[in-house]
Amino acid sequence: MSLSTENCIDGAAQLSEVEAEMLSTDLQDWIVTPAYLEKTFRFKNFYETMGFVNAVAWMANQQDHHPDLDVSYSRCRVRWNTHTANNGISRNDFICAARSDALTLKATS
Repeated sequence: MSLSTENCIDGAAQLSEVEAEMLSTDLQDWIVTPAYLEKTFRFKNFYETMGFVNAVAWMANQQDHHPDLDVSYSRCRVRWNTHTANNGISRNDFICAARSDALTLKATS
């Protein structure tokens, strides 16, 4: 099953470095640290950037798992982590990262 088709769960545990490394192979161009997952998405203009931001916000709300977003004219930096998992990363972060990637794939298809 692809991470982008999974749903977040309540109480997700912090991942070990080995678990995180295994899941990171399913992501492309994400910075993976013990504390967060981060990626900067680039767009042609403000309209496309805001479309992505709104889509991430909607998805995050549906998953009840919310990122930190840094938004400017043609880019959006997305950072996922799980506060309830000792401010580390959980499977939920990988699920939402994969779902964020899927949003850009749909937009360019």
